[in-house]
Amino acid sequence: MKNSKFIWVCLLVVTVLSLASCNKTDYFKTEEPTPEVQEEPGFDKNAELIVEGKTTGVPNICEITLDHMNIAKDIKPKDPGTVYSQYSAADGKVYVDLCMSYKNLDTAAVSAYDTMKCTLVYADKYEYSGFSAMEIENRTDFESSRNVAISPLSTEFVHYLFEVPDEVRTGGEKIDLYLTVSGKNFRLEADPEEIDITSLEVHPGENAVEVKAKELITTANSEFSISNVVVTNDVLPREPGDYYSHFEAEPGKLIADLCLIYKNTSSTKIGVDSIGKATLVLDNRYEYAGFTVAEKNDGTEFLDADVTSILPLETGYVHQLFMVPEEIRAGNEPVDIVFTIDGTEYKYKLR
Repeated sequence: MKNSKFIWVCLLVVTVLSLASCNKTDYFKTEEPTPEVQEEPGFDKNAELIVEGKTTGVPNICEITLDHMNIAKDIKPKDPGTVYSQYSAADGKVYVDLCMSYKNLDTAAVSAYDTMKCTLVYADKYEYSGFSAMEIENRTDFESSRNVAISPLSTEFVHYLFEVPDEVRTGGEKIDLYLTVSGKNFRLEADPEEIDITSLEVHPGENAVEVKAKELITTANSEFSISNVVVTNDVLPREPGDYYSHFEAEPGKLIADLCLIYKNTSSTKIGVDSIGKATLVLDNRYEYAGFTVAEKNDGTEFLDADVTSILPLETGYVHQLFMVPEEIRAGNEPVDIVFTIDGTEYKYKLR
């Protein structure tokens, strides 16, 4: 029986949790139920006006401060961690993101879901409901507001997100937000021209060149082909030796493994970790960032990408690995693996 020398723990970046109308992309976490639209507050035009940088709130209950408000295709936590979630709007839509700091002055913990209710009104007549999420782990990730609480005297950052047509961003009409916090009404007025508008980036794979397994592709510095792509609980080298490393999926997860046969046609050695980034895209919107490992040419062992190079005219095996929810195996949504080599984006259709 072959023994593992060690198990590499896969702590992976993101890319990108998108869910239905809320489109939440969760990097290497089990997908959560779609956040339900929360109850709308009344439209009190005489309510206290929230001003950026000014703390207000409800006596003995909470203090709230506007952290930021922006419009973007993708909403990420302030300081994305190695593993993080993001919300991605559907085609033709954007998110209006209201982020408030909330300090709990009560003597008991409060559910983040109950901190506030909010409605967006565009051009004084078009109404949009939203949902809330809270930043966790020092603002490195998102969690559904239903699943987290704010402890007494603690301050957390709660986002209220509205998925709206892109015309709300481009139409030039004002945006009003009406909030109810512990029974007290507040409002916020915003001119779209003054809102921070994050660039509406193209999602991975939208403009990529599609490649097939075994198809030989020539670039400025390489020749490569896709050897094979598998989805498995445990990734092993091709010909495991007496001692070898392997990658085992976390409980409830699987690992998608894309193996490239990469020939270096340049005049200098190429570090495996510089060959190119990769992203797995589920259903054209859920994004999972991968990480790279090399394989010994005899197939007996894996090697760290950051300390492995491929010499000129040498051919190496390069694996792009993605930790994904195990539900991906039973689904029928399209799955693409997108990777970049020598500045060109390529796409392999896994399903």
